[in-house]
Amino acid sequence: MWLLLVYVIKELIIFNKAFIWIAVSWLKSDLRRTLLKLRYTIAVGWQKKQPRAEVYLALNDPYSFMLVQVLPDLARRFNIEFRLFLVHDNVPGMAANIGLWRNWSLLDANRLAEQYKLMAIDKKPKPEALITGQQLWQIKPKNLANAADIFRKTWFDEFDVHYQYSTPVINHQIKNQARQMSRGHYLPATIYFLGDWFWGVDRLDHFERRLLELGLGRDKERPLYQKNQLRFYPVNKGQAKAKALEVFVSIRSPYSYLGFMQARQLSEHYGIPLAIKPVLPMLMQGLPMPEIKQRYIFFDALREAKTLGIPFNGFADPLGDGVVNAYQVFAYARAQGKAEAYMEKVFEAVYVNNLNLADRANLALLCRELELDYQQAIEYGEHYDWQAWVDLHQAEMAEMGFWGVPCFRYHGVECWGQDRLWQIEQEIIDRIKSD
Repeated sequence: MWLLLVYVIKELIIFNKAFIWIAVSWLKSDLRRTLLKLRYTIAVGWQKKQPRAEVYLALNDPYSFMLVQVLPDLARRFNIEFRLFLVHDNVPGMAANIGLWRNWSLLDANRLAEQYKLMAIDKKPKPEALITGQQLWQIKPKNLANAADIFRKTWFDEFDVHYQYSTPVINHQIKNQARQMSRGHYLPATIYFLGDWFWGVDRLDHFERRLLELGLGRDKERPLYQKNQLRFYPVNKGQAKAKALEVFVSIRSPYSYLGFMQARQLSEHYGIPLAIKPVLPMLMQGLPMPEIKQRYIFFDALREAKTLGIPFNGFADPLGDGVVNAYQVFAYARAQGKAEAYMEKVFEAVYVNNLNLADRANLALLCRELELDYQQAIEYGEHYDWQAWVDLHQAEMAEMGFWGVPCFRYHGVECWGQDRLWQIEQEIIDRIKSD
């Protein structure tokens, strides 16, 4: 039992700058995975329970509508029970711009619907339909069939009568949200299983692999929900249009690191240029980045990196001086035609080699490795103020309707998230085939 005690203590480590290297190492460790599996074995074996996953859904959330449509398929293919919890909405204070998030989520969810042949949605639920759906959820048994029925009727307003607002129902949803946060997450459309979180249809490949590892597949199963991976369509370099793939990133964002590395792979494979556009981390913009959100992002980025084969050994937080130092050199590296190589070195310093970028000696070292003159880079930066072009990049993102990084643009196709680069690749492929 001492192993389980170690697991609990490690999971409670404060995810702050002082302990972040411990937290990252723990989240990616084999020991953590072993202890989670042991906890599962004890809970299911001793108590003879059917394996159970908790699912948190919000009736007004497009991603929840997509997820609830695929849960019956997962229940059919795996020996797993889903316990459903309705939450009121996103946890307040977690999104940098909740309005932009909601507008994007509707569009993005429809792309998922097209991918997986699910029901699409063209507008948000009417307030009276949303209230009615919430009331019915409280009254009816919380099984997959009822959940799918309530979500469909809410989004398409198929109710014969509408109920009035009920404070106890909303309070129950808020209680469910508190339960979710106590387990470590803040978004709806999430599955909690064996100590880990899986958000939306996009992370079902990780969830399916976990179920398969535990022998819970009913047949010879394989992950089916993994259509967000890049294909690298065979082409001759240069067949794609020469217009640049624009990449908006922050060096403190692990998703930016993964997105940049994949965008560079696309660039090299299809022979298209990259236009790298760094922006400030959210915390340096005065935007919220709560501990619970940071913790999940790092865990999710670690497992995504493993799947993608991208090195991710730790995190030397560049917040503050590290970001400033790195960005002061970027304009010079770009002028020397080495923007891509420089940005990769910077990302590797933060996520692979654990170099403190607040130490200017480490920036000078990176420059020497790229045959860049560090002193000239600093002098060049004095004439090309990094804050001016960072602000310009941030304004471009806002015009695109995005609030955070990474985001990408190519020939009018715009997307947010490192797991949405398949949309850019599809545009590249379509243009090649049309020529």
